[in-house]
Amino acid sequence: MHQDVLSSRVQSYDGIPAWLYDKFPAPAHAYPWPLNSAPPVGDWFFGYITEACSHGFQCLYDNVSGAVESMSKFWRLVAKTFGGYSNVLGYELINEPWAGNYIANPFLILPGIAGSTNLQPLYDKLAKAIRSVDEKTLIFYEPVTWGVRLNGKYVGTGFTHVPGGDSYRDRSVLSYHYYCIVLSLDPVPGNGTIPIFERVLCDDIEGPAVFESVRVDLLRLGGSAFLTEFGGCDDSPTCDEQLRWALGAADEFYQSWAYWGAVRDQKTTIDRLARVYARAIAGKPILNMYVPERRYFYLTYYIDTTINEPTEIFVPNLHFPKASYNVTVSDTLKWKVDPTNPNILLVEPSDQLLRNGDAVIIGTVEINPKM
Repeated sequence: MHQDVLSSRVQSYDGIPAWLYDKFPAPAHAYPWPLNSAPPVGDWFFGYITEACSHGFQCLYDNVSGAVESMSKFWRLVAKTFGGYSNVLGYELINEPWAGNYIANPFLILPGIAGSTNLQPLYDKLAKAIRSVDEKTLIFYEPVTWGVRLNGKYVGTGFTHVPGGDSYRDRSVLSYHYYCIVLSLDPVPGNGTIPIFERVLCDDIEGPAVFESVRVDLLRLGGSAFLTEFGGCDDSPTCDEQLRWALGAADEFYQSWAYWGAVRDQKTTIDRLARVYARAIAGKPILNMYVPERRYFYLTYYIDTTINEPTEIFVPNLHFPKASYNVTVSDTLKWKVDPTNPNILLVEPSDQLLRNGDAVIIGTVEINPKM
């Protein structure tokens, strides 16, 4: 369910139906309290601060007027209708959920409290509804946006298990977003570059904290993770710098990602997003790296000969037109172009490796542009 500020009754659009919001009792103070006036469109996120929005979220979490039952029926219908489609990656329960009524309970500002008190119980109920008709499709579950900077009972996500319990670890995906806070609050105008101090805050402190926090949570919770939003910017040098860092970090932590925002006619952004990557690895990865400035890709991994499918590497035609690349693999591997998709390289164990039996072998793949 995609939402921003929950309801058109307070701002934005209807994340939940207007008829459901209208069933909730009125907040103690009318919108936009405690703000003096409604936030301008460009500052829509300040709408979360209003009691009307926070109260609405809490009513949803507390099943006021049967809100959870209604949402469960919605997700059950979605899963029953679309569960059999191969192009459905998964169901994301709520986009950027808010903590709840932090005015009535200030402890909800702590992301771990919001996650354990409000989000996890709701997600378990929604997952139960989905799994009643669809046992296979991935479920994406998201903490409050500030819940992936640190870990722990109070400052982490607040989750103690994936939606539905540990038996669903292999079908659960921790969804999270990354937008550098300092750049969100103080954008760099025009074609300016990011000041060194802000670059350090983003690239050396906050950004690494996000990916490390997610990594630690996955060790504890199981399942996988997906960077479901980042970017949301223009073709400026500031945007390109943030994309460069985030994409490199996603590679380092083996994270899938989805860019947020329109890219039509944004050549710099399109060029940045088009990159070589391994979309499937037949073994355990050791290092996965792409250097866009050199158009250089490097992958090394422990080869698992019990996997009967090849490693698959995507090579974008945008940067390598007419297969203008050279591929180098270790003696333990062999490669070919996928006959059904010229943008995919298939890498398999070599005959030499197969003769070695169960030996632990490391394979490497390098891709360089033809000069």
